[in-house]
Amino acid sequence: MTASRSANTIDSASTNEYYPHLFEPLDLGFTTLKNRLVMGSMHTGLEDRFYNYGKLAAYFAERAKGGVAMMITGGISPNREGWLLPAGGTMNTKADVINHQRLTRAVHKHDSKIIMQILHSGRYGYHPLRCHLAQSNPPIRRLNRAR
Repeated sequence: MTASRSANTIDSASTNEYYPHLFEPLDLGFTTLKNRLVMGSMHTGLEDRFYNYGKLAAYFAERAKGGVAMMITGGISPNREGWLLPAGGTMNTKADVINHQRLTRAVHKHDSKIIMQILHSGRYGYHPLRCHLAQSNPPIRRLNRAR
């Protein structure tokens, strides 16, 4: 690696014979990714508290700066009933929109894309507002093997 290239930035000079197209742009029709590197959804726990969105924006910005073309957030609930935990991350209010805009601005600054994973926890939620499938809360059973 030459002194002029950053150790944290991935570029087309890093390609190899097994993945010759990995660092080429990908046209999705509605947008184009700068390469084919995608970071899957990871729940960091930062999305569960509004005061952590600065840290979460920095987390995604570092990955974008490093060359990842597209990232997927951890699970964000569409409403309070869908929280995984009390006061979990939501996209429910204007304040939530402002917090999420911090993420998109941080990522877009590096010509990367970010996708929000919408997650409604349903009966898996661990809070008093969670939704039930029936009047009584049916137990969640582990499926040990296919029958």
